[in-house]
Amino acid sequence: MALLVTGLWAQETPNLFQAAPPEVDAALRKRVTEFYKLVEEGRFRQTDAYLAEDAKDVYYEQEKKRIRGHEIIRVNWADDFKKAVVVTVIQTEVVMRGVVTPVGAPVSSRWRLEEGKWVQYFDTLAGKPTPFGPMKAGPNQTKGLSPEEMLKNPEVIFNQIKVEKDQVLLKSYAKSEESIRVLNGMPGGITVLYIPDQVIPGFTYKVEPPEIGAGEEAKVWFRFDPGSSTSPRPTISGKIRVEPFGRSYAVTIRFDIPEETKKQLPKNP
Repeated sequence: MALLVTGLWAQETPNLFQAAPPEVDAALRKRVTEFYKLVEEGRFRQTDAYLAEDAKDVYYEQEKKRIRGHEIIRVNWADDFKKAVVVTVIQTEVVMRGVVTPVGAPVSSRWRLEEGKWVQYFDTLAGKPTPFGPMKAGPNQTKGLSPEEMLKNPEVIFNQIKVEKDQVLLKSYAKSEESIRVLNGMPGGITVLYIPDQVIPGFTYKVEPPEIGAGEEAKVWFRFDPGSSTSPRPTISGKIRVEPFGRSYAVTIRFDIPEETKKQLPKNP
């Protein structure tokens, strides 16, 4: 499948929250839709008009495969709305134990504005060019799953991002911290965010680093400073969110109490 799919790379950080002018957004979506329609129809020669010059050689050399459909689910803008990462779910088929199974695979592609038209490109600084765009292994990964391998199994596609745990225990009576690791097994980069449902005085959080490449990991740090008060704190919650896929993972933050206080609590009969 010759789609130039990339991740989110630090040198071109998309703005995940700013909306483009309606006419700019519509023009990009029109070009992306036209490109994928040609792929659906198997008219690969015509896709040439939608590729940047530096993307064509890689595209031409790869095996072409039709897709069954597509849906644009997110556009992340960059460079003053002159570049964008477009997240699309492509409908394809995988063969599992001799059975053909339809599957939707989320992919992200890079687009930039050239001479008034949106064209698809890859970033050579991000890694080795492949039919799915540049693939860059992290420091702890020399060879990861390719998008082609991921498409063979729908469970693999949606389980490449690993969140270590869903609960954190901090101390209500002393300074404390704990982290949750987020591992990126996708072939491209991701952005990790933490979105709190509730916050209380003394509670802080931070993602380090917020953007990670293939095979890399981030840590979501949770810290609490009770100040002069050692009273019990309520349980709070939030979500670890992974862009550009829009997936959220629920997190519960509990606050422990001193051992002396636990001893004074009534015992269950």
